[in-house]
Amino acid sequence: MTAPSREAVGRILRDKGFLPTFIEEKRESKIRLDVFKKLFFKVSLLDKMTFIKNLGVTLKAGLPVSKALKVVSEQMPNANFQKIIGDIAHRVETGQTLSDSMKHYPKVFSPIFYNMVKVGEQSGELDKTLKYLASQISRDYNLIRKTKGALIYPAVVLAALVVIGYLMFTFVLPRLTETFVEFEIELPLLTKVIIAVVDIFSKYSILVLILFIALAASFWYWKKTVPGTYVVHKINLKLPVVGKLVKKVNLARFTIIFSSLLRSGMPIVGALKITGETMGNVYYRDSLMEASEKVKMGIDLQASLLRHEDLYPPMVTQMIRVGEESGTMEETLAEVSNFYEAEIDDSVKNLSSIIEPVLVIVIGAVVGVLAVGLIMPIYNLGAGIQ
Repeated sequence: MTAPSREAVGRILRDKGFLPTFIEEKRESKIRLDVFKKLFFKVSLLDKMTFIKNLGVTLKAGLPVSKALKVVSEQMPNANFQKIIGDIAHRVETGQTLSDSMKHYPKVFSPIFYNMVKVGEQSGELDKTLKYLASQISRDYNLIRKTKGALIYPAVVLAALVVIGYLMFTFVLPRLTETFVEFEIELPLLTKVIIAVVDIFSKYSILVLILFIALAASFWYWKKTVPGTYVVHKINLKLPVVGKLVKKVNLARFTIIFSSLLRSGMPIVGALKITGETMGNVYYRDSLMEASEKVKMGIDLQASLLRHEDLYPPMVTQMIRVGEESGTMEETLAEVSNFYEAEIDDSVKNLSSIIEPVLVIVIGAVVGVLAVGLIMPIYNLGAGIQ
């Protein structure tokens, strides 16, 4: 019998008057295409946002959770996500809660998803909680999109410079430096250094390329480790231009997510832990995890965050203090999040105008060094001929 699960098989057989004593799943021996889909296809944040919005609308219309999930799954363009939603719908049919069903897919649904859903289930206002969650995901998606969009331009320029530099040192400059070698003249130190580098690129171009790729792969792997993550995230916070943007993005995410969790009715300690788990920077994550433990012991949130003055500016801690004293924490944090979202918009608009002069200076410096190192011998050679 073909059915989505053992429970479904048992239910169908009992409806037909049979009493099943043993049900075994027949597994295929060949590797199915679904395995590769799970490995290589990811569920985007936009897909998740669409799913939560549509699920909230269908629940508000009065459909049961399992039926609403099936309706929403048919509207999702991602086939892999459709199967995930279908499995969640089946789990709900068998008696599991929606939040517990989501926990089976931690790579798709982060803790903020199933915890907010759990709060909605306990309060009986799941559709309203999903509306808050959809709003939070939408704002988070816009933050990520703006930040990535601002960094694409300098990343493309730097990549183009690396490729052009490799081609010049490998194919163009060797022909020019050969001229200096043929004439037995005393060369400046800078020219000797350039010739030595060009010789390495021209004679061992393949090895140099392999070395670059190996270094890039090693760095990529290292920054995924715990020590590497802490070092890279520390550098990100200290960078002259990008560092301020990184702080603003993390502060915006903190205030948006934390206020959404509080608005949904979650206790402050749990809200801090979940917010910490969603932070992109490990130093913000650790500070919020530490703050949740402090708050659990009775220490004010503002006092807990004051220990990290380099991460939380006075405006944030002071607004949190106002929210604690007035009992309007979620409204106060919502105002702070609006402020930082506006700040991010301005920073993104100005980022290109700030980075362009820096790139021009770097390119000019490299070209200037090459020009001086290669033109001086030509000038000396011409003076000697005269």
